[in-house]
Amino acid sequence: MTTITLKINERTRKGKEFLEMARAFFEDSKEIEIIKVPKATPQKAINDAKKGKGLSGSTSHKDLMDKLMS
Repeated sequence: MTTITLKINERTRKGKEFLEMARAFFEDSKEIEIIKVPKATPQKAINDAKKGKGLSGSTSHKDLMDKLMS
């Protein structure tokens, strides 16, 4: 199996047309699949949150509000 990664600007005419063509062409294909990968920054934040990295706890509502307002 070979994996190919393409970066496509979905905001441009050519990018929209390419994605439309690829989705139509590979729509019913079991041999080829299109996978949308989230951007690295949100995915890193999700992974960090799952690991508890960078999170701070609070002991009460007042404590939480004080931390949010600081």
